[in-house]
Amino acid sequence: MANMPVSEMRILALMGSVLAYGSERANLETLAALRDQGAQVLLLVSDAEYAFEFRDYAVSRGFDICPAPCISPPRSYSKTRPIIDLPVGIARASIAFLKVHKAFKPTHIHAANQLFILNVMPALAMVKTPLVYRCGDAPIQHNAVWRATWRFINRRAARFGAVSRYIAERMVDAGTPREKITVVYSRPPRRNVAPARARREATFNIGFVGQVIAEKGVGLLVEAFEPIARAFPEARLLIAGRIWEDWDGEPWGKALRDLTLANPALVDRVEFLGFVEDIPGFLARCAVLVAPTLKEEPMGNVVMEAKQAGVPSIIFRSGGFPEVIQHGVTGYVCAEKSAAALTEAMATYLRDPAAAKRQGKAARQSLKKFGVDDFDAHWAAIYQQAAA
Repeated sequence: MANMPVSEMRILALMGSVLAYGSERANLETLAALRDQGAQVLLLVSDAEYAFEFRDYAVSRGFDICPAPCISPPRSYSKTRPIIDLPVGIARASIAFLKVHKAFKPTHIHAANQLFILNVMPALAMVKTPLVYRCGDAPIQHNAVWRATWRFINRRAARFGAVSRYIAERMVDAGTPREKITVVYSRPPRRNVAPARARREATFNIGFVGQVIAEKGVGLLVEAFEPIARAFPEARLLIAGRIWEDWDGEPWGKALRDLTLANPALVDRVEFLGFVEDIPGFLARCAVLVAPTLKEEPMGNVVMEAKQAGVPSIIFRSGGFPEVIQHGVTGYVCAEKSAAALTEAMATYLRDPAAAKRQGKAARQSLKKFGVDDFDAHWAAIYQQAAA
């Protein structure tokens, strides 16, 4: 299969996702790049009733899907019995995988999540089809099951794509052969590309896009914005992200919103927009984006989307973020992960709005440096190498 044309590839992708968050969308963008070059792509998706959002999103992107069983890891609020439920679930999923594999006859298997590998690991051990693993998160290593799963992936995968140099190094630390890894930065979704629109709002909008959870730093951002609200009457904070109203599994976002809107200094200055599908439209309203993730995140897709929209980003030194933002040129890299550092960063742009426009233009131009124009070719090469 050496030098196999992409047009002859048949890719079976393991996609047991429930929601369409940034990592899922970025993964589908990779598969879309291969599909657009002629590959036939079939997504093996979760058949769970609650996974309808991801299934609907995948279909809206033009993908063929095949529902199949997908295990769920134990959660504090779930009734999963790991010793009984997981082996049974893995057996059911593996049988379903083998049936689809026999019918579809893939030339490649695509995966991007350790859970989805564990879901069908016995079946993957039985077939010889080359596996390509797109690594969008650091390998999970905190218990014996996940360490064993990653060792299996290291042996089974023919090639790896890493979304940042940071992730590539974490993979090497976890035993992945460096020579099997190619770093390919995420490309902003092409269907979301919109022409830049002039900002007509009289306010100076500071934007946040992402999950409204503590790890994303949105609570720290709200804290940092309070002195900004007092010092700069034109400043507004726009928070785009899903807040669960009727599910007790993730109450943090609802509590943050309610506390914020109960604060007289913030009630008219902070807007919680909920889930926003039109990210380019949202970014067109913003003078600057803030991505204050507290955990070592692989590489924020929203920062790349902000670049595409001509908007500079304020970030912490977390994971792969500093790889894509040059301080004072395409954004602001905070010296520490603190509310005070965020306040100073936002104030810097409010004191000099021209800097935001200048750095936003530089941010858009920097996309070429990160290989966005060659995204399709990079992934085609990875898949051809896997087939060699």
